[in-house]
Amino acid sequence: MVVGNDGSHWGRTALWWAAEHAWHTGAELDVWLWDPASEVPGTVPANSGLNHVTSDFPLLRVRVHESGRDPVRALGAAGRAAGLIVVGYQGHSTNPLRLGGLVLPLVCRSTCDTVVVRGRPTAVRGDNRRITALISGGQDDDLVITRAAAMALDRRAALRVVHALPLPTTGDALATDHQFVLDHAARLLEKLDQHPPHTVVLLHGQPHEAVARHTDSDLLVVGPGDQPTRTGRCGSVTRSALHQAACPVLVVRHPHVLEPPRQVVGHLARALH
Repeated sequence: MVVGNDGSHWGRTALWWAAEHAWHTGAELDVWLWDPASEVPGTVPANSGLNHVTSDFPLLRVRVHESGRDPVRALGAAGRAAGLIVVGYQGHSTNPLRLGGLVLPLVCRSTCDTVVVRGRPTAVRGDNRRITALISGGQDDDLVITRAAAMALDRRAALRVVHALPLPTTGDALATDHQFVLDHAARLLEKLDQHPPHTVVLLHGQPHEAVARHTDSDLLVVGPGDQPTRTGRCGSVTRSALHQAACPVLVVRHPHVLEPPRQVVGHLARALH
């Protein structure tokens, strides 16, 4: 697992979230540090939060790297080898409503799952014991559901799958489509070898309303939407989640063969010496 930390409040919070998740899942943690305020390449933040992580999770395997001037590139390359990237939703910005400048480029360019840590302290701590997955009836639904189910099992949480669409304006055709999406989600969950306690919900409204309505979640799971690897942009619902969710957001990607890039191998080799 890879986590980025610029020494800001949300950078340190992302580090703690990633460390706890790695601890519970038995993963190793690669921490990439950078100081955006420094003019010196390779400078790391003085208050990175690493001491708290090593004291709270003493047996966690942690490797520390310097990301240099381009953290998006460094995190993206490291993520190809790890399979999961974790970052805070903003850096040292004084505007609490502003999404950090690296978040959208990282999420849109990433080839692996990405967690953007944001939201209420209770959600970041996992106190709600509930994970919400947003599905659209599209090609990413199966991946969103299975990833959300796995996260719920890891965190011993209940799963809520939400399909949100505007009210139909003409007859019953759209209502039938809605039910097919819900039935497919329920069947998929029942076929999993293990599945958490779950509910499948139809929300009559715009998809982005589900982001604002379901504030009792510890994690919101969404697909990337809009084929961002081609367009360079995430879908509108995904962007709404990243800007507005009251909890961390997991943007899922289709699985790929994990192959450590040369840059990461070089950094790991230097870290071992």
